[in-house]
Order: sequence, then structure tokens, then C-alpha cells
Amino acid sequence: MKTLIVIFLILTLGLLIVFIDTVGSRGGNPIEEVLNFLRDIGGLISRAKNNIENTFTFVWTFFEKQVQLINKVSNLELQTSKLKTENNILTNQVRELKRVEVASGFKEENKNFTLVGARITRREPAQWLNTALLDRGKADGIKPNTPVISENGLVGKVISVSNYTSRILFILDPGNTVSVKVIRNNTMGVLRGDGKGDCTLLYIPSGVDIKIGDMVSTSEASELYPSGIPVGRISNISNTPGKTFLDITVIPTVDFSNIYYLWIVK
Repeated sequence: MKTLIVIFLILTLGLLIVFIDTVGSRGGNPIEEVLNFLRDIGGLISRAKNNIENTFTFVWTFFEKQVQLINKVSNLELQTSKLKTENNILTNQVRELKRVEVASGFKEENKNFTLVGARITRREPAQWLNTALLDRGKADGIKPNTPVISENGLVGKVISVSNYTSRILFILDPGNTVSVKVIRNNTMGVLRGDGKGDCTLLYIPSGVDIKIGDMVSTSEASELYPSGIPVGRISNISNTPGKTFLDITVIPTVDFSNIYYLWIVK
């Protein structure tokens, strides 16, 4: 380290001697020229210092603004997430209020029935198209083989009851049959679930006036269900040669993927 310092001093001294000798050979004042030289060097150093400071200030300001921008974006994302959550909650509350409103209006429009409002509390995935559990039972006067409807039509019937719950069987279940009629011409038949989300209309003879789009409701022949409850709409008719009855598919008027409030008909 000491050797490097000595070498630096020797080189500096040598350069200074050369500089003074050059200036002296030109006839100038060596001391004045040295001072001017030093002033020039000082000016360059000062200018370089200012440029470095300005560059550093610019870079620091840039990164500071970027950090502020990132913080603002992060806060906006948090606020957006909060607003979305609040909006989802409000949307669900509005949907729930609409369901209650529809249910209340339906009861007012069907005073000829004694209706007990109920909510679905459980649907097992393996039995999604077959059964559901309601929050009404013996304490509410509910008995087995009681019809269950919604504001859109027939849902099914009660098959078992405990003190505070009851299990219902949907019309979609192949084990559930309903006496029905085609509203347009009062043609009688039997409805049975296909277990896949639709129903089949049975015992309609070939040649009978049945059309796609005809509406089907419960009939007067039913001992369990009141007549006139909407059941579904005919979506497909197949007339197989040699068969006595038509193959008819009925789409239920009730959307079984979106039911919650129901009515038990006492």
C-alpha cells in the first residue's frame, strides 16, 4: 500500500514538473497556470459531482414514485376485492328477499290450499335428483304422502316425517308416479320420473292429439295431488311402429337445480 502511494506521488510530481516546464517554455507564469489548471480540475469535479447528484436524485425520485404507485395499486386491489365481496353479499340478500316475496305472493294467490312454508335444509349429492330434507315435521302437522309444490309447479311428495323435519321424493324419481292430464285437451296419463332430470308421460295411445309444447298438470284422477298443479311441458314425442302407446318426454316446470322455498299442501 505504501509503495503505491509513493509511486502515485512520484507520478504526480513528475507530471507537475513537466507541466511547469511546458508552461515556462511558453513564457507564462507557472504558478498562475497551475492555479488555473487546478481551478479547471475543481470545476470539472464540481460539475461531475452535480451531475452525479442530479442523476441520483432522479433515480431516487423515480423509484420512490414507483413504490408509491405499487402501494396505490395494492390499496385499489384491496378496495376492489372488498367491494366485490360486499356486492356478492348484497346480491345474495336481494335474491333471498325476492324468493321470500315470491313465496309470500304465491301463498296469497293460492288460498284454496292450506299451505305450510318450508325450506330445503339438505340435499345429498348421490340423491340430488331424488330426495331432499325440509325443515318442517310432525310438530307442524306434516304427514307422509303430503304434496309438495313451489311457485312454479309440482315438486313431489313427503315420504317420511320426524318431529321437526320431513323427507320428500321428487317427481324426477322413477319410483314416483303422478296422475296427470294434457291441459289443451284433457288427455289423461301417468307421469313418471326418468331419474335423469326429466319425466316420461305414460299410457297415451298412438294417434291421440298430442303436440310438442303442450302443458301438463295434475289431473282430477289423482287421490294424492290437487288437480290443476302445473307439472311440465312436452318436449319430445316418439311413435314407435307396433307400440300401443307413445313415448313422450316432459320437462318439469320446476327448476330442481334452483329450489329452496317450498310449500307443503295440507
